[in-house]
Amino acid sequence: MPIQEAYRASALSRVRELRELLKPKVEELLKDIDPEDLEFGTKLELKDEELSSLWKEAVEENNYMEVVYTEIMEHHDGAYLKATFRNTLEDCRAERYVSVRSSGRVEVSHALFLEFDGLVVRVERIEGGVFSLFVKAQ
Repeated sequence: MPIQEAYRASALSRVRELRELLKPKVEELLKDIDPEDLEFGTKLELKDEELSSLWKEAVEENNYMEVVYTEIMEHHDGAYLKATFRNTLEDCRAERYVSVRSSGRVEVSHALFLEFDGLVVRVERIEGGVFSLFVKAQ
């Protein structure tokens, strides 16, 4: 059964809202960064409690995501199933990475990618309102 378009639009609007709130904050952080540092990439940290709840809603708890990658890998300690889910906008994408081990252990992580001004920014929530950013020139 296909997903209703209204449900999809609602999920993407939350990602769009997060992007609109996050992008100016990232641009502000980048004002003090040497452009040469961006060629190889630089790591930054952003503390913002306001972003935390919207991040959970738009990225971590967003039920609508398309499956973009799956893989089954055999290791010495058993099989792993890996899957990547994604919500994509024109200059932004939210991703969920799921790894399931044959032992039953499940690991889930999330990232948001922003692209603007020739830069790619990977954002991950560390805890609460603390975010790790990796910024690199394209």
